[in-house]
Amino acid sequence: MEDNAIISIKTLQNVEGSDEMNEIELQTKGKFAQKNGKFYIMYEESEITGFEDTTTTIKVSDDTVSMIRSGKFNSKMVFRRGEKRLCSYSTPYGVIPMGVSPIRLESKLTEDGGKVAIDYIIDVDNQEYLKNSLDLTVTKTVG
Repeated sequence: MEDNAIISIKTLQNVEGSDEMNEIELQTKGKFAQKNGKFYIMYEESEITGFEDTTTTIKVSDDTVSMIRSGKFNSKMVFRRGEKRLCSYSTPYGVIPMGVSPIRLESKLTEDGGKVAIDYIIDVDNQEYLKNSLDLTVTKTVG
């Protein structure tokens, strides 16, 4: 499947105990499809995000969003309303187990594109570590 969408990504990240917000915004070409009632968004990461040589796949269903990274950096995060999920995060220094708790999970996707928004907390050893916000907009470009 060839690229058929423009994907705009905005992330905000706040490390616990810091007043500093890290913000990343980028726009990239990617793939967008609907299959069996689920939406799939795929794109290649870049140096800007710190995940170069990595493909991100986001799967969206009614109340769950899964974000799978594969390539140089591998991880899988599952966001489900009202649930804390355990996941592992691959880094150059090894694999880090962590908890992911969504605060806000919104999806407004149609066959033409739309938006996904997730605010979530990452904890390590049950200690809140990061507050993240991900806003993703998909615009389908080819039939």
